[in-house]
Amino acid sequence: MAQALVDLLRDNFKEAVLSSHSHRGDEVAVVRRESVQEICRFLKDGEARMQLLRYIACVDLLTYDTEMTGGGALASNEVPAYDLAKKAPREPRFQLGYNVYSVVRKQSVRLRVELRSDDVKVPTVTSVWRTADWWERYLFDMFGIDFIGHPNLKRILMYPEFQGHPLRKDYPTRKRQPLVAELEFPDLIRGPGPGPGGAGVPMSQTHVGRKNVDPTTYD
Repeated sequence: MAQALVDLLRDNFKEAVLSSHSHRGDEVAVVRRESVQEICRFLKDGEARMQLLRYIACVDLLTYDTEMTGGGALASNEVPAYDLAKKAPREPRFQLGYNVYSVVRKQSVRLRVELRSDDVKVPTVTSVWRTADWWERYLFDMFGIDFIGHPNLKRILMYPEFQGHPLRKDYPTRKRQPLVAELEFPDLIRGPGPGPGGAGVPMSQTHVGRKNVDPTTYD
C-alpha cells in the first residue's frame, strides 16, 4: 500500500528522508527542503506515477503544545497555546505538506517540509506540477513562505500593498491596513450569457467609473 511509497523514498533518498509515520492510513514522509523538488520529480516521473498534486498546505505551529490539545478545558495556571507573552515560539515553526496522488495506482503520500521562522525559503515545484503555481502563491500570500524559483511569486488574494500574512498565528486580528487608491480593473472574466446590464451591454459598462470602453471588444 502507501507504506511501500515511503519505503521507496527511503531506498532512493536515504539522506533526504528524515522520518516517517502513519496516522489513520495517511502516510507521511518528512524530507529535507533542499531535496523536495528532486523527490517530487521522482514521485511523478518514476515508478510511483504520482501525476496529481492535490494541494500544498501550511501549518503555523507558533507556540503550539501537543500536551495542551487533549480537548479538555485549561486549568487556571495553564498557558494558552498561542500566548507569545508567556511562551517562546516553537521551532521549526512552519510545516509544509505536499499531498500527491497516483491516479493509476490509487495511492497517496504526503511529503512534509519543516521550516524555521527565520528561514522560510523552500524550492518551488512548479516545474514538476503546474498546479503548484497557485498553491505556492497562496502560501506566499497567506503565510509568507518564499518559494525559490517560482516564475511569478506575488500575492494572489490580498492586494499588493497589504502588510503582513493573515494566516500566521501572530497576525494581529485588529491590524489596520494602509488605505490605497481604488484600482482600475479590466473587464471581469465571466461565462456565456448576458451580463448584469442585459444582452448587448458590455460587462465593463455596468460598473461606475469605467471610461473609454469599446463596445465591440466585449461580449
